[in-house]
Amino acid sequence: MMPSIRIALMSIRLVMRTKAALFFTFLFPLIFLFVYGGIFARGKPEAVSYLFGPVVTLNIMGSSFWGLGLQSVMQRERGSLRRYRLAPIGPGSMVFSSLLANYLLQLPTLVMLVTCAMVFFHMPLKINPLTLLVLVTIGTFAFAGFGLTIASVANTMQEAQVYNNVAWFTLLFLSGVTVPLPILPDWIQRVAAFLPATYLVTSFQAIMIKGQSIFDHKAEMLVLLVSGTFGMLFAWKLFRWEKEERISTRAKLLSLAFVVPFLAMGMWMNAYGNLAAGWKETYALINSSPNSGEAHPSAVDGILLEDFENAEESEQLMKTWHVAADPGAPGRSMGEVEVISPGAAGTGNALRFKGRVDAATGFDRGFVAARYPFTLPPEIQSLRGIQLEVRGGSRLFQVRISPPDRTLPSPTLTFIPDSDWQIIRLPAAWPTAPNSIHSKSTVVLEFRAGGPPGDFELDLDEIRLY
Repeated sequence: MMPSIRIALMSIRLVMRTKAALFFTFLFPLIFLFVYGGIFARGKPEAVSYLFGPVVTLNIMGSSFWGLGLQSVMQRERGSLRRYRLAPIGPGSMVFSSLLANYLLQLPTLVMLVTCAMVFFHMPLKINPLTLLVLVTIGTFAFAGFGLTIASVANTMQEAQVYNNVAWFTLLFLSGVTVPLPILPDWIQRVAAFLPATYLVTSFQAIMIKGQSIFDHKAEMLVLLVSGTFGMLFAWKLFRWEKEERISTRAKLLSLAFVVPFLAMGMWMNAYGNLAAGWKETYALINSSPNSGEAHPSAVDGILLEDFENAEESEQLMKTWHVAADPGAPGRSMGEVEVISPGAAGTGNALRFKGRVDAATGFDRGFVAARYPFTLPPEIQSLRGIQLEVRGGSRLFQVRISPPDRTLPSPTLTFIPDSDWQIIRLPAAWPTAPNSIHSKSTVVLEFRAGGPPGDFELDLDEIRLY
């Protein structure tokens, strides 16, 4: 163990003395962060959180393929490894020292990326620092195995560059590192399920955007750990001290067993998993939020429809609100409404709409809806829409107004509530259109929780026409 640590520390000293190595180790990842955060995310904090995972994954991939892997081949071709051959160390110590040096160099880079993202882009850090460290550790281990396997099977530097380019560009464009997976064609999303970078990128995004636990991604982490172990074993068994030693074609084919965990995981996910739906929901959270780059609307006076303050009417209220689940998944999707206390700021009560969305057989999405019918007031011509206060979990919801005349449009707003109360508005143009609708007509206000399977909770208060 101690020889491996000494060799790793010596490798780090060499990096610190080389200007080019310093640039690509520490400054190059920051360039990617500012390109992704400033150009692609346009400085929006939630979008920067979404793209932070790809930036870290890109850094891990680059250090494993172009740093760790090529450095091993270069040392072998220059004869540097020959000097260690007579020392009381074996191939395992050399492989471990390379992994350790690569990992220790990742840590200060990670700290810089997090600090810059929070200072310059105000990125919310929803991920626990320990979880972040675990993700980086597993990712570094997995891709180090990838890079060292390529270095072990390549006989020359040119051959290693060819293998690296094939793996690099495949992972770069098909795993969500550069282009978000939800906007790619379905067949590419199916291919992405076979790629290791996909599991690291999407785990980062789900944890940082949706606040999930790393235990929600046990399968992805297990695959990365198994593949990294395979890679390390192949790097150890196929390790060569001198460039004159050549690896056989049979050994190269044997090293392809490195991809077996990803093949198994990809086939299972495509057959039984729900990856695409989860990717779309995470992506939607940064594109459909009503407060992305906009200030919350302020409260206005209007005609109050419901404030849930009259406790004596709570039983009647439960009869007024109707909950309907996805008919395609009977008995699986379910929901209910209840009066809770306290409500929004300055109110005593609010309405909670909660339950679970489940998908029908053969589908990846479902819904549960809560509907509230009400009568339009005489002042309908002077009104512009519905305003209410909402609070809930990070999940997509829809609010819709269904007019009595089906030929008229049904205004719809998709939103993601905050954990704190916020005001949202749903504009409706048809009340002001001449002869389009009359007062005392009954319309339906519908709240819908949809998307991939999972629990939901939405609190409502101060529903009014404005």
